[in-house]
Amino acid sequence: MFRIAYSPVALLPLLIGAHSVFADAEWDELSSAYEQARTEFMKKMDQGDGMVHFDPSTHMPEDAFRQKFRAYAEKHAGQPAAVPALGWLVTHEMGFPGMPKTDSAAAWALEGLEKSHAADPAIKDHLGGLQFAVMSVGEDALVGFLETVAAKNPDGEAKSRARLAMATMLFEGSPFTKMMGGGADRAAKRKRAADIFRALAEEFAEDDVGKEAADYLFVIEHLQIGMNAPDMVGEDVKGNEIKLSQFKGKVVLLVFWGTWCVPCMQMLPHEKEIYEKLKDHPFTILGINSGDDKRTLKRAIKKHDISWPTIMDGPPKPGSICATWAVSSFPTMYLVDHKGVIRHKNLMPFQIDGAIDALMAETDPKD
Repeated sequence: MFRIAYSPVALLPLLIGAHSVFADAEWDELSSAYEQARTEFMKKMDQGDGMVHFDPSTHMPEDAFRQKFRAYAEKHAGQPAAVPALGWLVTHEMGFPGMPKTDSAAAWALEGLEKSHAADPAIKDHLGGLQFAVMSVGEDALVGFLETVAAKNPDGEAKSRARLAMATMLFEGSPFTKMMGGGADRAAKRKRAADIFRALAEEFAEDDVGKEAADYLFVIEHLQIGMNAPDMVGEDVKGNEIKLSQFKGKVVLLVFWGTWCVPCMQMLPHEKEIYEKLKDHPFTILGINSGDDKRTLKRAIKKHDISWPTIMDGPPKPGSICATWAVSSFPTMYLVDHKGVIRHKNLMPFQIDGAIDALMAETDPKD
């Protein structure tokens, strides 16, 4: 039995969304049927213990729908209507360790996008989430596709968005790259990414693309392990100001989360155990809630008895804390030591306890 407590795949926009500008009634019906099947599947997998359980012999809803999406793409081959189906195929074939391998349609779909749609200006709205397709078609193929869009698309915004997506992928890899510790060539790729981000930030300083690029530059220059954590300032649901700097002298576990994020909510019981164990020591959790309105967050804090400080960051947008810290998957966790230095980032659930214990030993050796 493989148990998932971290699932960024379902948490960010995919390459082509269900509400694509290319959508028609047939597409709406197909994508809605898939979303319903996926919702029902997740309910069945939740066994009520705070985890999502997948039996390796169980087929995902994607397996039942893959041929349907391919048939739709083939029916509309070469036409704008094919784009959402091709995008779905590219972004819905990655798996997790222990899951059964399915026949690949993702590479076929990416080839179709590159050959027939890379020069379509409308594709500029559908370049997010490519990192989550690394497990299906590979990073090099995805970067190649984005390079083609940047070179051949006549639309300036499509070019800039392709460059931004490419730099993001080169810098981060995929969420799975974070889990596995990155590739041996990641340093060179990050250098190339930094050059692209810097150019975009200068060329499009007043546009969203430039602002997003500037956020990534901030990560490169201020949010690496061993650097002093930059201050963050926000308010809790009661309007009280909270600053990261007010917790200097304590080990701080930063948790970027949202109530809409299943893995985030699965982590809550463990976070409560950690907080209760260490709340009388130089330690705190600082939550940064993203995507929830005040009412929803208030209800979650009360229902789940969240007693540690939580900043309400609002919807993801340029200038938000999540955007500034370039959070691309949820939950994302940083660990800051008592001197305010970033010691760990993108922590996985199984890494948290050991990492905290090591830093607490530095702060409170008696324990």
